Amino acid sequence: MNLIYLISLFIGTVQLLFWLSTYFLRKGIKESETYGTTALEPLTVIISARNEAHNLSTFLPHILSQDYPDFEIIVINDDSTDHSSEVLDHFMAQYHNLRVIHMQNKDREGKKQGLQEGIKQAKYEWLVFTDADCYPKSNQWLRSLAAKCNDKTDIILGYSPYQQENGCLNDFIRYETFMTAAIYGTFTQLGMPYMGVGRNMAYRKSRFLEKVNKEKFEKISFGDDDIAVNAMATCQNTALQFTEKAMVMSLPKATLPDFIKQKTRHISSSAYYKTNHQWLLSLLAISQANFYPFLFFLVFYKTHAAIFLFIFRMAIFLPNLILLMRKMECKDLIHKAILMDFLFFLYYWYVSFQWIRTKKISWN
Repeated sequence: MNLIYLISLFIGTVQLLFWLSTYFLRKGIKESETYGTTALEPLTVIISARNEAHNLSTFLPHILSQDYPDFEIIVINDDSTDHSSEVLDHFMAQYHNLRVIHMQNKDREGKKQGLQEGIKQAKYEWLVFTDADCYPKSNQWLRSLAAKCNDKTDIILGYSPYQQENGCLNDFIRYETFMTAAIYGTFTQLGMPYMGVGRNMAYRKSRFLEKVNKEKFEKISFGDDDIAVNAMATCQNTALQFTEKAMVMSLPKATLPDFIKQKTRHISSSAYYKTNHQWLLSLLAISQANFYPFLFFLVFYKTHAAIFLFIFRMAIFLPNLILLMRKMECKDLIHKAILMDFLFFLYYWYVSFQWIRTKKISWN
């Protein structure tokens, strides 16, 4: 009896604290929507691409045409076997600020080696990262990020939702991406930044070279974005930029196995986070992953307790979720919120199981 109430109290308290804390994320997004004229730092945009000829042809022009006075783009052609080189040569003939680094015969798998070379060759202090299968939602992307550059800031974390397409898988991929951003965005606003996504983030070159352990970073084939941010970020030096103009859209995975493989790799990175971040994220994950199983148990044991717990969580969860969805490119999923929440619980368990049984995941 006491154990049941203790579990209910734990789930309710963790969920209450997190969803009330999302107020600070919404507040941060609103404040970022109005920014004054600041000195625009010169930027280096770094893109790693392997066999991305089609995506480079389609999306690179969105970056090359950014409304920004001084920026260069470095594309790492990461051992491609398609006609990426020809595509990049075509763009280089038109744009003087585009450079290409051809990576061949690498001694390590993954894209970290190429990214490190791009960082090494970057002309400017501020580095902006995105992927070849991504495109900025507006030509003000770089200006929006640069608005957060100041003497106190070393890292700027952006938001990269997936492109809306038909189908239940696309709905869930976009919901999961929204939830991931809601969590790292909220933690950042609370002064506990722990990760970012390489599709849309920026940081100082000097901070990376100073704080990221080269040997440790190179030893792990994944985590080029979140592990690096976890090593560099503090409560004072990290800013958030989730406004619509700063968003970078990304192409979603087309199949469930590809999505699961991608997310399993991302979960693997969390083992290299700082200990306090691992504990906080574990508490939140446990409360989310066990809500529905525990609710199902209560239905048969203490029905009135099950009803109370469900109503309590939904009263906290739904209003705050809907407010965030309206700001983060997910308004079309509002009417599916409870279904997505239930699928999110199933996803937690399945991906965790896949992570445990998978020994090695390669980047593709």
